[in-house]
Amino acid sequence: MLRVILVEPEGEYNVGFIARLCRNFEVEELYIVNPRCDLNKALEFSAKGQDVLKSAVVVSSLYEAMRDLDLKISTSSIADSKGDMLRKSMSPWEVSQLVGDRKVGLVFGRESVGLTRDEILMTDIMLHIPANKEYPVLNLSHAVGIVLYEIWKTRGATPRKSVVSRETTDLIEKYVKTLYEAIRRGDGDEAMYIAVKRSLLRGIKDEEEGRAVVRFLRKIYMRMIHGNE
Repeated sequence: MLRVILVEPEGEYNVGFIARLCRNFEVEELYIVNPRCDLNKALEFSAKGQDVLKSAVVVSSLYEAMRDLDLKISTSSIADSKGDMLRKSMSPWEVSQLVGDRKVGLVFGRESVGLTRDEILMTDIMLHIPANKEYPVLNLSHAVGIVLYEIWKTRGATPRKSVVSRETTDLIEKYVKTLYEAIRRGDGDEAMYIAVKRSLLRGIKDEEEGRAVVRFLRKIYMRMIHGNE
C-alpha cells in the first residue's frame, strides 16, 4: 500500500496535480498535513483525480499521517552533504526496491522550504532525485511524479514478497534507539543512530532476517543494560 503525504502544501495547483498523479499511478491514499492552500480550489487542477482529492485525509501533524506505516520515506532536494548523516539519501529507483507489500508513506515537504530536519528524522529513509547540482530543486508535483513513476515500474513487475512486518521494524527501531541513548555522549553521536537504523531497514530482506536482527539487538540490550542475557 502506498500513501503520499504532503506537509503544509502551499499551492492549489500542486495539490491538484498531485491528486491527478495519485490516480495515474494507483496510489491508495493521499494525506495532507496542515494545508496552506484552498483544497476546494485545488480540485480545479486535479482532472480525473478529483475523487482522490475529495477522499484525502487532512491531519494536523506528520506523526498522525505516519503512525500506522511500515516504512516512512522523506524527500529532499538537499542531500549527501559531507558529514551530515541525516541527509544521506537513496534514489527513487533504489527506494522502489524496498516497497514490496509494505505499507509505505512518501513524505513531501513545503514548496518554499521543504521538510525540516526534525521531520526528516521522523522517517526511516531519505529520498533524493538527482538533478543539476547548480539547480537541483524541482517543482513539488514534478518531484512526486518522478518518484511515483519509479515505484510504479517496480510495482508493475513481479512484486517482492519478502516483507518485514511493522512489529519487527518497530522492535528494531526501539532497540537501536535504546542502545543509542545508552551510549550517546553528545549531539554529534546522532549520526550513529541514523546510520545504523537506516542500514538495517534498507538491508533486511524478509521477516526471518528481521527477527534474527531483533534477537541480536535484544541480547546486546540485555547484556548492556542488565548485565545478562
